[in-house]
Amino acid sequence: MKQQSQPSSLRERYRVLVSVLIIPLGLIIMMRAAMFGLQAWTLIVLGMAFVALGVVRLRAYAQNKQNQGISSRKRK
Repeated sequence: MKQQSQPSSLRERYRVLVSVLIIPLGLIIMMRAAMFGLQAWTLIVLGMAFVALGVVRLRAYAQNKQNQGISSRKRK
């Protein structure tokens, strides 16, 4: 595999941006669904799922970056 000279590629920055934007989207869905009360419980669950997805994606990205840093230090 070719080592990248850039700190982060365009693809990685795009993935982080999407992950960061998913979290407020989930919060907005939950807030709007909460205005309708328990009748919209499925939308509240959907909003929570979006928030969880965004957090998991960001955490996976951070762990991946940390693992890449550790592996690059071992090679040197």
